[in-house]
Amino acid sequence: MAKTVEEQLEETLNSINTVEQNGQRYTIKDRELWRADLRQLDQRAQRLEKQAARAKRGGIRTQRVIPL
Repeated sequence: MAKTVEEQLEETLNSINTVEQNGQRYTIKDRELWRADLRQLDQRAQRLEKQAARAKRGGIRTQRVIPL
């Protein structure tokens, strides 16, 4: 089942929080692992915030339609 925009936004914000608190890179035994890129997470959060705001307003508004 697809996640709502609000659920996706919440997960993205949690990921951003994790990266900010624990850093982007961590080590387990002899392996070095990287979390998601903070810049990409920020861009995704901004996009999802816009989508959530649009959904609260009732969707995309059309001012004028020109028939073909």
